[in-house]
Amino acid sequence: MTLSTMAIKNLVRFLLLGMVVTALAACGFGGGGGPVLLPLPVGHGLMSAEITVPPGVFEEHGNVVISCPDGAQACVVVIADDGSASYKETGGMPSVMPALESQELPAGHVLTAGQVTVEPGGEEEHDHVLISCPADGAACVVVAADDGSASYQKTGGTPALVPAPVAMRLPAGLGRTVATLNDAPPFVRRNVANRMAVTANSEVTSSTPVATGRQPANGSVWNTGVSQTSSDTDVRAINAWHVDSELTFERINYALGLVHGTGYEPPPPGYLVAISPTTESPEWKGVEHSHPTSSGRYYSVFYSDIENGDDLDYLALGYWVWTPGPDVDRVPFVGAAASGNDPFHVWDLVRLEGRATYEGAAVGLYTARGETTTFHGFGAGVRMTADFDQDRIEGLLMDGRDPVTGEPLFDGLTLGTAALHDKSTFFRGEVSGVLGGKEAAGQWGGQFFGNGVDMCELVGDCESDLPDPCGVLDCGMDDGQNLIFIPEAPRAVAGTFGARAVEGDSLVGVFGAYRQ
Repeated sequence: MTLSTMAIKNLVRFLLLGMVVTALAACGFGGGGGPVLLPLPVGHGLMSAEITVPPGVFEEHGNVVISCPDGAQACVVVIADDGSASYKETGGMPSVMPALESQELPAGHVLTAGQVTVEPGGEEEHDHVLISCPADGAACVVVAADDGSASYQKTGGTPALVPAPVAMRLPAGLGRTVATLNDAPPFVRRNVANRMAVTANSEVTSSTPVATGRQPANGSVWNTGVSQTSSDTDVRAINAWHVDSELTFERINYALGLVHGTGYEPPPPGYLVAISPTTESPEWKGVEHSHPTSSGRYYSVFYSDIENGDDLDYLALGYWVWTPGPDVDRVPFVGAAASGNDPFHVWDLVRLEGRATYEGAAVGLYTARGETTTFHGFGAGVRMTADFDQDRIEGLLMDGRDPVTGEPLFDGLTLGTAALHDKSTFFRGEVSGVLGGKEAAGQWGGQFFGNGVDMCELVGDCESDLPDPCGVLDCGMDDGQNLIFIPEAPRAVAGTFGARAVEGDSLVGVFGAYRQ
């Protein structure tokens, strides 16, 4: 986000109220109207000249802002050839502050309003932002505003602001799905790549339960979440559970009532390969699964952070490709879904205040279009910021790379601002970034999960129109004071995303992130 010239000047005006630099009285008041020394900050950039600023006005000159107080006299500043400055005592008494230049902050930052100084050659992490300052110059001074924008003082060094790294990575597995797709005939790979591009630009859909008449094999209820596919009727949700020590998944197509389960070893050339947790992400594990259908073949990759068979607060993520058989005249399907069994209570969303940040990981399928179409699995870090006061959420995917080969695939993709609504914990927005050296765009969406522990607070206003988890509301109380439920911010957020460059690379993926 960048600041307009007017916004910069307004910010400077605000800073000047509390940070006015005045000429030292010891430099000579009552000297018969002669010049008075005016200290300038290092790097002021002013050339020799006489500058007149009218009363009540502030102006930017060089790398500084000169302000003249209200009154009858203009301020006259004289810059000498040696870079020193003075003002004419016969005029007003000016003040000088470093001018500001807008600085774009990475998505997902949570920099609070204030000033951060980083010494030359230094590098510091502040609120999910890594600020570095060049060694050959002055210190870098970054000023963050209340609206989330930022500037830096032009009299100092020019800082570089990048997202602080996210450590979490989902385990890679063996890459069986990607290897199998890369072994497919060229026309199959092209068709899959084309469908990926369609999915990448498809709006994310909420998979809130509908009447399907189907029940999951483990007898529980279906999870809810979001899905993003190349077909409007391909809305899906994912369940996970343990059978003995084996992790099992089910995916249902709501519109068609089709269930795909991983609880069996499919016949060749199908496969069922476990994805074991790693030290980086011990809570995440999954399976790669491929099985034939009557008209083609599924390739699926699933992940979950489920702890045990009766886990009441888990996420389940997955992406898949379906390819038709050799004699079937149909296009492939490509999709992704993110689900959970503890969707956040929509009635609690309206009570939340402040910000919450989320960090986690993303995985998906990447298509590189060159002389031949090739596929990569990818892993990335993800950071999200939800602003409940402004009813919005945004995020950033960073350091996307092939987890098997380590090959970098993309530096960062912005999950653009999505609006939060008081009637749903589902949201969606647009993706932007660069893939394969070309500008890329797409869609993303998600949902909040994880309801916190109930907390109650004594308040003066009756809130009887809202649910009462505390069970103590009594609007007939004489003193008018009531205990109301104060919810925690959602424990987690999960969703899907896609991006494509015109006649270039594309990707589709899923993410899960936890509140920090």
